[in-house]
Amino acid sequence: MIMSKEASLKFHMNLGMMIRSAHNSMTERFVQNVFKSGLDISMDQWLVLGPIWQLESPSQKDLGEICLRDKPTITRIIDSLEEKSLVVRVSDQIDHRINRVILTNAGKQLFYDVLPIMEKTREEVRGDIPEEEIEIFKNVLSKILKNLNS
Repeated sequence: MIMSKEASLKFHMNLGMMIRSAHNSMTERFVQNVFKSGLDISMDQWLVLGPIWQLESPSQKDLGEICLRDKPTITRIIDSLEEKSLVVRVSDQIDHRINRVILTNAGKQLFYDVLPIMEKTREEVRGDIPEEEIEIFKNVLSKILKNLNS
């Protein structure tokens, strides 16, 4: 049976596909805005840089858990940040098996340089959607996640 274009679109635009499409579009917009500004950071790198800044010296393992990335992926992202001299790894003073990740001065500067770009992207995402609707949407997503993780 051949589906009409409308039926096909409706089938593909279920909740999961809409969330994925919105996520991909938001990521693409952020990357475009960063590129236009001349800064050199990917979305994955930014999502790791933020918790490093916020937590000051998290362990590599903690970063993986916070950023929802497996060990090889978080290692690759931290390697790329280290290659750009944005972070350094240091052994924990108490447990030398633990690597702590610390922002360099260049990493701190990049973090502050990207903040207005992130805010611009958030404004573009929000558009004319009232804050109340954004909060409702976030609450619904939280409930979906709770349902799936319980």
